Amino acid sequence: MIKLIAMATMLIDHIGAVFFPNALWLRIIGRIAFPLFAWGVAIGYIRTRNWKVYAIRLLVAGLVSQLPYSLLFKNNHLNICFTLLAGLLALRVLDLKKQWARVFGLISIMVLVHILDFEYGNYGMLTILIFHYYRDDRRLPLYQGILTLGGILVYRLHAIQLFSVISSLLLPRLQRYDFRLNRALQYGFYPVHIVLLLIIKIA
Repeated sequence: MIKLIAMATMLIDHIGAVFFPNALWLRIIGRIAFPLFAWGVAIGYIRTRNWKVYAIRLLVAGLVSQLPYSLLFKNNHLNICFTLLAGLLALRVLDLKKQWARVFGLISIMVLVHILDFEYGNYGMLTILIFHYYRDDRRLPLYQGILTLGGILVYRLHAIQLFSVISSLLLPRLQRYDFRLNRALQYGFYPVHIVLLLIIKIA
């Protein structure tokens, strides 16, 4: 259920961004998409049998999507799959036994995210970490809200990004109806919907 809602709201957001840029309500609905995908990575890291395979799938999805993504949105960001991958790698690094390796690894990932201009930047990557480490904390919406305010200030995001906090308010209810999706749908949705929107835009 969580991933389906994430996909639906992302599609609505992208339709708004590409075809109806003045329809702010479409973008507001879309604000809850990324946090739900971030939650998926935060929980997926716990559930996965092989984090390396998980990482490769995100990397492939990101690479396949990058060119149509850049053409569709006309920007130089690395798409959201790379941000999700960065969060996954950060979780793995923070599980290392040696403290110096954890610190060096996390700083390295954050620098890479910044230099290569990942979508949502370190705000996006840190959202995954917060969802992972505070997944059972009732104050999660507060933590997400504080991080989002920081993201708005640092990355000059639109103020409607604050609506993303709705995601952490919905998660306790949505988890009751969560179920596994077909892997082809999970990893194919992003590149396929980007390509389809690009084709419609060109046509």
